[in-house]
Amino acid sequence: MARNSPQTDRIVMLTELLADEPETPRSLADIARHLGVAKATCYPMVVALTEAGWLIRHPTRKTYRLGPALIPVGRAAETATDVVDLARSVMHELADASDMASIAFVQSGSDVVVAEVVQPVGGRRGTLGLRLGDKVLLVPPIGSGIAAWYPQEQRDEWYALGGQSLGVDVDVLRATYEPALALVRERGYAMECMQQQQHSLADAVSELRGRGVGGHRSTVALREARKLLSADAVVGDIDPEGSYQPLSINAAAFDRDGEPAVVLCVADASRPISGVRTAEIGELVRDAAARVTAAMHGRHP
Repeated sequence: MARNSPQTDRIVMLTELLADEPETPRSLADIARHLGVAKATCYPMVVALTEAGWLIRHPTRKTYRLGPALIPVGRAAETATDVVDLARSVMHELADASDMASIAFVQSGSDVVVAEVVQPVGGRRGTLGLRLGDKVLLVPPIGSGIAAWYPQEQRDEWYALGGQSLGVDVDVLRATYEPALALVRERGYAMECMQQQQHSLADAVSELRGRGVGGHRSTVALREARKLLSADAVVGDIDPEGSYQPLSINAAAFDRDGEPAVVLCVADASRPISGVRTAEIGELVRDAAARVTAAMHGRHP
């Protein structure tokens, strides 16, 4: 068994003491009392940490607070925290409660990347033909759960990409989606609905994958498969008396800056679902994303 290092323990205890109440400066006597050692014992440590910029010392009061050198350390630690790890247990609960596959997407440029796929305990469910590492191009109707939180300029870029991809006038896309995205922000989740057509989106992805599209197979596949979706694939108000077959019900979890960090969704419903149940699943997804936001110490925009 590895032996504890008393000096390391003291550094940890000191850092936690100052981090718990960052606006409260501490004297050397306070620090020594908290560490349970004499002032002479902890003084060299405090001096070394001050020289490194981990602490700052008030010039007249001779008290100590956390220093600026810890700011990039904290940012690096935040970046290193894998948001998918934080989301995984929530995704298992979401998959079981919805009886659908739960997928986590992280954004990479104008794509989202499949970062995790979780199946419910009842058995394997459809995933739109997507696998870990696949990329999906963020153009309408895909990505409404993220685009809803974009500033207007960035939403306009989303519409422009959609116009290029679908051959649709950008003004038409904007007029179609702006009300839907406002509703996404209001209720906290988005839904893209599978239309009743000859082939499914998953079939199209699988077919194009079989042609050997290469490393960017799913970005290419989704561009083609999107043609199977009508322009009104993003569902607005959900009719409790209606019936829906969701392509995806999704919600974003946010980081400390209020930016989407990961999108959680349940996907590829195998059959139509009642409007009441559809709304219940949407609320499950929204609440799951909120839990991940809390786990990241993020904030809703």
